[in-house]
Amino acid sequence: MRGDLIEVWAAMPAPIITVWLLVSAILSEPPPAQREALGRMEEREAELQAQKLRLERELDEAAPVVVTAEEPQAEDGDSWGPWGAYPLAGVLLLLLALWGCGLVGCPRALRLLVGGEAGPESGELPPLASLPDLQALACFYEQSVRLPADEVSRTREMVEGFADDLLEAVRSVCDRELDMELQECVGVGSLYENWRLDRPLACDLLVPFSPPEPYRFQAELMPAAGPEFLTHGAVRVLGPEPGACRCGDTQLARDMLCLVHGEQDPAASHELLWAPTAPYLSRGPVMRWFQAALTKAWARISHKYDFELGFQDLERPGSLRIRFRSGKVVLFHLCPVVQYEGSDMYLTPAWDSPEAQPGRRPDHGTVWELSTAVYEKRFLNWVGKRLPLSPCHLACLQIAAFLHQKQIRLSGPGGLRRYHLKTALLHLLARLPPAAWHRSCLPARLRDLLELLQLALRHGRLQHFILGSGSALPQLNIPAGLRSAQQPNLLAGLAARRQLLARARHMLAEMQRNATVLVREYGPPETQTSHASS
Repeated sequence: MRGDLIEVWAAMPAPIITVWLLVSAILSEPPPAQREALGRMEEREAELQAQKLRLERELDEAAPVVVTAEEPQAEDGDSWGPWGAYPLAGVLLLLLALWGCGLVGCPRALRLLVGGEAGPESGELPPLASLPDLQALACFYEQSVRLPADEVSRTREMVEGFADDLLEAVRSVCDRELDMELQECVGVGSLYENWRLDRPLACDLLVPFSPPEPYRFQAELMPAAGPEFLTHGAVRVLGPEPGACRCGDTQLARDMLCLVHGEQDPAASHELLWAPTAPYLSRGPVMRWFQAALTKAWARISHKYDFELGFQDLERPGSLRIRFRSGKVVLFHLCPVVQYEGSDMYLTPAWDSPEAQPGRRPDHGTVWELSTAVYEKRFLNWVGKRLPLSPCHLACLQIAAFLHQKQIRLSGPGGLRRYHLKTALLHLLARLPPAAWHRSCLPARLRDLLELLQLALRHGRLQHFILGSGSALPQLNIPAGLRSAQQPNLLAGLAARRQLLARARHMLAEMQRNATVLVREYGPPETQTSHASS
């Protein structure tokens, strides 16, 4: 019986086998309303792939059927030769991609992405407001959301070149033996992930720094205070005993960053950079030193450039603004950071830090925030190479960020941040197969993103994407201890305050309801006319 089946398969042209496998893959799945959780679907996909490989091996082992020149050939209209079957196979491949557009759409599957099905509130989610169709979203995206790739590339190159020159000038005005040592800057954020939508364009650059000898930094996180505190830490200063500094031995005492006394006279009453009982680096003096160093560096090189440089926000000295004579403005942010254990994670100055770890003295400016932006950028690059041509994942995130930005202007901040949108998209990218991100799937993926955010706010939980990822991510050189840690909840702060959580839910609901109106308003004129006539 098995041999007869192999002979039948061997007699069939390869394109028909391909079509049969595609049809089987589609028909073997339940209809959308009855689809099971995402995990079961992935298992089924693996089974089908194994079945296909097994059939291909059996076909290779079977004797091929040789078609001689004397055999009658079918007419062109009925030909099932390779070139006649490929168009049908292509159509079925497209249908398979379109079928993949509804892969999530399941509250239970989405619950897996926010940390399980348990939560403070259960039950079915209220239905989402209707979203625009593919044509309307695509036109709206091209008209009002997408930034030209060449403009983004030119801005990055210009800012990186200037930042390198500025930091080199900082090194030249600092005492190389007594002052901080600045390393090469690292580009992160939406402009480097190709989903920036704000104008003027802004580059985010991390600037790792280290202390002069004999000091060294040791970055420490706060896992003992709970998984939510894993995203924050402190920088311990190791070196000579407190009080044994060299700031009194140099004429540059006012220009250098003393790790013991700060910027003022040691005999004066002021906030220390570290204290004998808690030798942790304080971000305030560091940022003030950074501002002074940038000011001196710009004074040294300003004659080389035909634009003005100024600070955007004096409380964040690394936020700079370039203004050209033409009036064009480019923004960039230089953020001094401390490297975490030789990895690509960094502790950055935290302006909205959590409460201090139990048993540790109050913050006093010593709490820093752990940035995983380099790994997020690395994951987006990795997954982008595996998606179909012109995928919709970045368009999906940009549209959601556009709607979020407009809603903030309408109703004010609601606790839902752009980083929450990005984290939700990263979770979906890690879970869904590449075919689900075909450009024709944009409306379905946007709905999935909004539905995941709705569920996260309903349960007050959205897991961090990088920290505690375990085996869910490819090998991105994430420190082993942080891969196996418990995933922090990015909504812990909102969940602890019911009023803020309720405000965030209301904001998301309003954002969803306003989506169609905003797409109509900011879409091309022909789209607006068609909507008005309908």
